[in-house]
Amino acid sequence: MIGSSYLYISLVAFVAMFGGSLIGIFIARSLPEHHLSDGSATAVKLSAGIVVSLTSLVLALMLSSANSSFSANTGIVKKLSSDLINLDHLLRIYGPEANGARAALRAYAAKKHEELFPASAPSTANRETADLLDVLLEATLALSPTDRRHPALHAQALAITANIYAERWLLWENPGTTVPVEFLFVLIFWLSLIFISFGLFAPVNATVITSFFVSAFAVTGAVLMLLELGDPMHHGLLHVSSEPLRRALLEIGRP
Repeated sequence: MIGSSYLYISLVAFVAMFGGSLIGIFIARSLPEHHLSDGSATAVKLSAGIVVSLTSLVLALMLSSANSSFSANTGIVKKLSSDLINLDHLLRIYGPEANGARAALRAYAAKKHEELFPASAPSTANRETADLLDVLLEATLALSPTDRRHPALHAQALAITANIYAERWLLWENPGTTVPVEFLFVLIFWLSLIFISFGLFAPVNATVITSFFVSAFAVTGAVLMLLELGDPMHHGLLHVSSEPLRRALLEIGRP
């Protein structure tokens, strides 16, 4: 549903830009001749240049911020996957006494994968996943060292479990899209003004119309990428890969 809304917003952006260029052409044909003089064209182009510069700067900054959010969430998923494998390795070395904790780890990892990367509809199992993590912590705490290796392994296992808790909360705190919707529509308004100014002084022919269409389509792609990258944990065109967590599931599933 979220991915579809992003497509709708991108479509709105495309209509605003390409439609704006056509509106500019229509307005030009309705204006008196002296409104389209060289002096008027220069003034309009200078004004449009200010908006173009501002829009370019804002769009670049928003894309950078969205890409940072995407990269950060990708890193968290990779770190979570690594910690699951490391914890399972420590518990395997600990010995048969840790089999219960390993079973709890496998149950948590499977539910976390289902929560983050649902096969169909978005998962609502956040509370159940959190409970399974608590079960893992209790099982790890319940381990009783019986030889000289166990205290060190136990301490490392608890440290990694604490990391898994931190990663869970970092992913849980993901606020959705980093792009304020209100500001996005202001950006689309700026883009429509730019294309209107383009259409005012453009000759009417197929080449010009095609150029407006392709330019609007290209900028629409940037808007869609901005929305997709800004919400990395949704399941649209661009999202964080589930491959690290899937590989972790395969690894910790070994006896």
